[in-house]
Amino acid sequence: YVQHDMERGLWLVGVGAFKTGSAFLRNRRVASMGRAAMHALMEATGETVNLGIEDDGEVVFISQIESHDTLRAFFRAGSRGAMHASGVGKALLAEFPEHRVRQICAVRRLERFTEHTITDLGKLLSELAQGRRNGWALDDEERSLGMRCVAAPIFNEHAEAIAGVSVSGPAVRVTPRKLDDYGPMVRRAADEITRSIGGRLPKREEA
Repeated sequence: YVQHDMERGLWLVGVGAFKTGSAFLRNRRVASMGRAAMHALMEATGETVNLGIEDDGEVVFISQIESHDTLRAFFRAGSRGAMHASGVGKALLAEFPEHRVRQICAVRRLERFTEHTITDLGKLLSELAQGRRNGWALDDEERSLGMRCVAAPIFNEHAEAIAGVSVSGPAVRVTPRKLDDYGPMVRRAADEITRSIGGRLPKREEA
């Protein structure tokens, strides 16, 4: 994080600090540039919209547009969660190389939160492959009973997944039938945010 200039006897900012600062600025830019698309998505679905990133093998929520409904999903900015039981987490994992997914799952473990949580790595990898083909991922009451979340990844200029945007709401409203509509809607919002930050979409397999 710091470098020592022996000739001048000065301490300078190191590469580590630069990388950390660059990551912070990038995340802040994604959050600010994504607000318009997030707000439009909330109005279209009536549900809470979140934006999250991966940090140290966990998903961290950095921005939110709340639903107007009194019964709604809520994730405080800065809150963290398990990636395998999160829509945003799974949307990101689906785009990561398999060796990185295995590493995250080995370190963080596939903890069970509800009866719907996927705790088998093989089953998780299979679902991630399907999510990659669809362009969106699903948390089907896997973190909290009675709550569903649909999420899609956001990409940087190298077509690398750096964030995810999601629609979250009570399962009584976010029904399996609505997922056919919400999935593509969230994917389009994520693609819009990708373009707004100068990102590049990867080539996708057909679902």
